[in-house]
Amino acid sequence: MSDLMRAHSAAFGDMDDSKIDILNAAAEAFMRKGFAAASIDDVADILGCTKGRIYHHYRSKADLFFDVHLCGMAMDIGAVREAMSEGHDPLEQLYHMAVGHLTVIISNIAYQRVAVQGLEMHLTGATTPKQMKTLKQILLLRDEYEGLFASKIEEAMAAGQVPQQNTRLTVKAFLGSLNWTTIWYRERRNQSKEDRRKLVDEVATFALRGLGARVR
Repeated sequence: MSDLMRAHSAAFGDMDDSKIDILNAAAEAFMRKGFAAASIDDVADILGCTKGRIYHHYRSKADLFFDVHLCGMAMDIGAVREAMSEGHDPLEQLYHMAVGHLTVIISNIAYQRVAVQGLEMHLTGATTPKQMKTLKQILLLRDEYEGLFASKIEEAMAAGQVPQQNTRLTVKAFLGSLNWTTIWYRERRNQSKEDRRKLVDEVATFALRGLGARVR
């Protein structure tokens, strides 16, 4: 079983290791080249296998892309749900939710960058019943993910921890500041766990300050 599966088993459900290996390679290929330029050949090259192994599980590049995106979103939801119970008040809980999401980003940057790329795929739409079903799951997860943060921001407003504001707009800006990490983050050589924790803390704190919260 891969390290990625052990860390985020809920995101992969009952997939076997062979399929997870393909998703890992596909995430890397899409991260490097984007959906349009990446090919099944690129995925096979990264995995060191024939295209036949990939086509055994996936009929098209789009099917593969949607599953990578779905797994990336499932990782986010799992981390945020787990983090919601941490902290003693809404602002602390919101901080831990942001930290949980950012930790997933820097630990699984390929999947997370594909999840951001997936916004473009929504514009073009899915073409097969399977893709439509997967896209529906992705959009439901995205709505749930945004809703978890929105409800916590509203709790913080009700507690007087952040100024009153339009939550529907604010939550998008808040999440944008977190998700932008997928664009600029690159793991440095010899980067320690403490370095990563500090980075995550600084970005999460910046996002909270953007809400008008008084944090250290």
